[in-house]
Amino acid sequence: MEEVIKAQLNEDLFIEDETDIFIFIAMEQTWIMQIILNLERRRYNPRLEGFSENIVPQFDSKQFLRHFRETLREVSNTFAIGTTTVHEIIMAVSETVNENLVNVINWPDANTQQAISRQFQLQSGLPGIIGCLDGTHIRLSSAPGGDKDYFNRKNFPSIQLQVVADCDMLIRDAYTGWPGCTHDARVLRNSSLFDIAENGQCVMHGKFIIADSAYPLRNWLMTPFRDNGRLNAQQRRFNQRLSVARQIVERVYGHLKGRFRRLREISVRKLSRIVSLIISGCILHNLCVLHHDDVEAFIDNDDDRHPNAYPNIFVDGRDGALFRQQLMNTMPL
Repeated sequence: MEEVIKAQLNEDLFIEDETDIFIFIAMEQTWIMQIILNLERRRYNPRLEGFSENIVPQFDSKQFLRHFRETLREVSNTFAIGTTTVHEIIMAVSETVNENLVNVINWPDANTQQAISRQFQLQSGLPGIIGCLDGTHIRLSSAPGGDKDYFNRKNFPSIQLQVVADCDMLIRDAYTGWPGCTHDARVLRNSSLFDIAENGQCVMHGKFIIADSAYPLRNWLMTPFRDNGRLNAQQRRFNQRLSVARQIVERVYGHLKGRFRRLREISVRKLSRIVSLIISGCILHNLCVLHHDDVEAFIDNDDDRHPNAYPNIFVDGRDGALFRQQLMNTMPL
């Protein structure tokens, strides 16, 4: 065996005798030690000591908010803990936040729907609106499991988020988990909201949710008249008022992604954890709205609301068409 090793070394490295073998072994050991030292240097990141004990207590509320909109690495360095530990802490907090889902995101009762409707009417001139429905895409750094269905028509991986928002920017319903290639209307059709609303159990008679033309027209879901270039003045005015009212949900997504920057692109790979982060963001959004916590300061543009730009693929309901016509005919000038 020794002769085989010597022969191989001699063939590859031009080693002629045992002295050269010892030199080669010493060189190999030095090279291995250098690799280990380099790895150790990479593992070690200089970190602040005593930041949480000595610095954080000195922050006022505005300074606290400004300092703690940081990346995982920044938090890791600031608090002298590993990025993996930071990630696990974030997920633990997210799961704890989600335990309060039903207390913070809840559907409005009959009296609340009446109040919301009055406020929307003051804003848009349309009576009966109790919420705005729309979807957005939450970018992912990679598709879960490498599944191509997560790539939308703009060719980036994403997951769908659908919300219904009221006139005060409160999220009244949140639904997420569908891959980025899915049509907005299909997401709606598979949500519990659709089933309950179709059965007349969550939207009061004469009240309705509004959405854009990607969604099907129902007697509880009003969408604009499709612009085929032949709309009359009354139809255009109806569409304009619907558009004014729908701006509220755009502001909701602007605040959600502007304030909780993790939702601009999620680097987590496990689907259940992605969903958990998105829902906890929605809950925290509502808490900010309820406590009037500088909402306007964080509203940003949401460029990922409709990357697919799909038209409606489902047949409009006859009752919905009749109700929309009635609304338009009774709409004040």
